[in-house]
Amino acid sequence: PTGLTASISLGGGGELGLDSGKAGVVELEAAVGWELEAVGLRPELAVALGIAPDSHLALRPGLRWTIPGFPIQLRVALDASNARDGDLRWRWLLVGAAAEVRFTSLLALYGEVDTGAPLGSEAGLPLLLRAGASFRF
Repeated sequence: PTGLTASISLGGGGELGLDSGKAGVVELEAAVGWELEAVGLRPELAVALGIAPDSHLALRPGLRWTIPGFPIQLRVALDASNARDGDLRWRWLLVGAAAEVRFTSLLALYGEVDTGAPLGSEAGLPLLLRAGASFRF
């Protein structure tokens, strides 16, 4: 394997603590990363296309760490989104955990839970669930 990875997932959840009624989140996320297998780290850049609370685009630079000997990954990412007002702003610091089931050395399916902290006054506390596929090249 070269270390190059790609993943795609469908996610949904909510933003807790918002005054407005637009607290639901539905999005499609695609990520490209580079797996440093010796240390279990994978820097990645994800792009999310959302349809709720409004249609939006988010960029998520982040880092994943695979727990040695387990199919568990921990994730941390920054989320910059144009949700609500149209300008690209930092929205969340995301932290999460994923469980991955590898079918081959190239293909895996995973489920993930993300939460974190709002980075702007217009963002709520995120709680996201996602499921997807990852590919290693």
